[in-house]
Amino acid sequence: MRTTLVTFYFLAAILSSCGIYAALNDTTRQIVADALFEALNSVDSAATTEPSVADGSIVSSQIANDASKKLQFTGDVLEVATQILVSKYGVGILGDANEVLEELNSGDAEGRKKRNVNEDANVNSFISRLRVKREATSSDYSNPTTNQTCKGPPTSCSDPTHDRIRSITGYCNNRAKPTQANSVTAIRRLLGTTSYSDGLQVIRNSSVTGSELPSTRLVSNKLHDEGSTPNFSPSVNHLHMQIGQFIAHDIIFMPSSVAKDGSSLNCTSCSSPTNISSNCAPIPAPSDDKYFFPISKTEPRCIRLTRALNGQSGFGVRTQIDQNTHYLDMSTVYGSADCEAETVRSFQNGLLKTYIGIGYVLPPQNPNDTNCQSKNPYYCFTAGDFRNCLHPGLLPLHSVFIKEHNRLAAKVKTAQPSWNDEQIYQFVRRIMVAQWQHIVYNEYLPKLLTDKYLTDFNLKPLQPGSGPFTGYNTSMDASLSGEFAASAFRFGHSQSRQDFARQDATNKSLGAYDLGYNIFYSDQMYNTNAGGWQTVLMGLIKTAAMQVDRYFSFPIRNQLFEIRGQNASGVDLISVNIMRGRDVGLLPYVKYRTLVGLTAVNAWTDLSSTFSAANLAALKTVYADPADIDLYSGIVMETPLSGGQLGPTASWIIAEQFRALKTGDRFYYENQVTNTVGFTPTQIDAIRRVKLAKIFCENTDIITSINSNIFDLEMSSPQYELNEQTTRQCCAVHHAEDIGNQVRAFATHFNAHIRPQLVGAERRVQKVRHTLTKMMRLWPLVCETALKMEWHFFDNRDQFLRRVKKYILLGRRCVRRLNRAVDKNSVEAFPENEVTLPPNLIMYHHRAPNNHTI
Repeated sequence: MRTTLVTFYFLAAILSSCGIYAALNDTTRQIVADALFEALNSVDSAATTEPSVADGSIVSSQIANDASKKLQFTGDVLEVATQILVSKYGVGILGDANEVLEELNSGDAEGRKKRNVNEDANVNSFISRLRVKREATSSDYSNPTTNQTCKGPPTSCSDPTHDRIRSITGYCNNRAKPTQANSVTAIRRLLGTTSYSDGLQVIRNSSVTGSELPSTRLVSNKLHDEGSTPNFSPSVNHLHMQIGQFIAHDIIFMPSSVAKDGSSLNCTSCSSPTNISSNCAPIPAPSDDKYFFPISKTEPRCIRLTRALNGQSGFGVRTQIDQNTHYLDMSTVYGSADCEAETVRSFQNGLLKTYIGIGYVLPPQNPNDTNCQSKNPYYCFTAGDFRNCLHPGLLPLHSVFIKEHNRLAAKVKTAQPSWNDEQIYQFVRRIMVAQWQHIVYNEYLPKLLTDKYLTDFNLKPLQPGSGPFTGYNTSMDASLSGEFAASAFRFGHSQSRQDFARQDATNKSLGAYDLGYNIFYSDQMYNTNAGGWQTVLMGLIKTAAMQVDRYFSFPIRNQLFEIRGQNASGVDLISVNIMRGRDVGLLPYVKYRTLVGLTAVNAWTDLSSTFSAANLAALKTVYADPADIDLYSGIVMETPLSGGQLGPTASWIIAEQFRALKTGDRFYYENQVTNTVGFTPTQIDAIRRVKLAKIFCENTDIITSINSNIFDLEMSSPQYELNEQTTRQCCAVHHAEDIGNQVRAFATHFNAHIRPQLVGAERRVQKVRHTLTKMMRLWPLVCETALKMEWHFFDNRDQFLRRVKKYILLGRRCVRRLNRAVDKNSVEAFPENEVTLPPNLIMYHHRAPNNHTI
């Protein structure tokens, strides 16, 4: 009775102060208040029994930060309160209950307004005050303690700072909806609904036939094993997989629920949902499992899984969040929280921190990383995304982009010596994000999706000279869809090999490391004898990815997070992917078919146009009805579309998401938006010429040649043959034409094969040698220009290229004539006329560009 009276007067005080007390009847208000207090007591009571695993014994790639933990407390209370209300009064009360909650939020918002605090209203403050009112003082996940005080962006979206600077958290990107697509905000749903057994939060566990759904480990074993033989892609290299993961780590971070003390939940035991936490969702392994075998004859084994953190902000359905910003903004490098962003900065001349203790650049070491399985001296590292050490293939990309930032910062400092650290940092960060967005849309996506999807969803960057992109839409929600984050964009796990190759500059193999032996281990990055991270990067470029299909490599299915030497101590990532879809309430696969333009499904035969006969037969061995098929299994088993790597459902979901990220981002690099400082048309065109290959060349020591189509697989070492373009030279990757490579090919071919056979024709030979020598002398000037990043800004770029092409054609003509002379075994067959050089060719190199900064 005392709790009821306290609650009533507490609510009355808030509501009467807002002048809106009469909007709902007092009975409803009291019902809602009672449910909230009961839920608060329940959550606190349950939390006290949760064990702490803060010692790092549970390794996870989805660790919640303080902001997410605070949101979980609110979500957990609202979830339990929803269950209480529905059990007593039915789902019909939820609408009125949310009106009460809105009144409470309005009361808090009014109080903040009076205190001159401008921030979005949310239920967190109300729940916290409710907790204080009942004299709860424990320090737990609802009130995380931190000594960090970090500077964030201005709270008013009209502040001029938001005209110029993309905030770290995404705040005010959309000025009409300042928190939309921010870090620690909710995901959206493509169909506007979820699939939970109780309609609210219970994981889907029943077939439409009434039988039990198969364990996701059973689905993984029967549908997604390694296959009989490895199926490598004939045209896509392993780097495509790795860049895809880097994109995922930029925009996707769905944190796991935490224990009372804020540490990871230990959901290893099959009984953990009842003995540990309702946020545990362990995956039962079949009794005949070949890797996750039973613990004993009487005790089955489960694969640990913690439910995605509940961030719901109202009564109703469980809601998941993205802890990173949803935007393509290089969160991997710069972070998604203000304090996180400060940890990677040196605060000197705009530079990012690095570690160079072993002779090459790495991210700064992090001796306090409890998620790292390597120990002193092989510390893991600090970067914008803590998953940088998830496996060694990620560190080369983190290192390259940190180096690129610092390289540009040094250039800006030289060009603008009066600029302070903040000016340089923000300026370079702006360039880096622009380059990154262009790489994603111009290089990564075209290697993944068919041209039809790129065109239909407006994903192609405009060509240089086409002006700015005009498709920015303030009504577009750039937030991630649950279908994208928890299913479709996890296709890349199928691309991952078991063995990650190392290669040196001469394409010599330096061995390989096993993925399953190196999850959250960093010692490979300290292997100086094998070339550190640069040889790993070369291996990614030079080796094939696995074909995107229903099969997955052994480490992906069995050894994620495994402790070395302890089999079955990790998890099956594919089981987790499928279970994560059920956890976040994704609908079954067939529910999305009409959305993406496919036919509806009423029987197995309706799937025959989308699945191969073999895949359809395999699905029937696992699922009782096509309406049961999990979205993840469905999309990776669809027949890929011609010209792409994916089937229609995954293609549509991914294309829809990247359209939202493009048209819903005020700072997208091709935009010119009112009251937003964008790039000039010349600068936009400069960014449109950026290539990932160029960035690799600038920031590595061992890459001497590289394909400008960076994700194309080169099946053999480059052979410099006459009249044939092969590997693109680093100094030419900004151009469509591989002029430098042709010059070297002509010279090599001439000296090695032609000149020795032309005894007695020294005078004519000298003319050709003279031409080729001048060509070889000219090309370093072109290289130097490109390396200085000034090539983009030549007003006469096309004319310059035409002149150089003409030069090349003259050399080619000379070589053809020499070849004819060799064929005829006649010195006289080579003409006497002098070889002339195009005049004024070099002048364009020396011409100063009008604008040499971005």
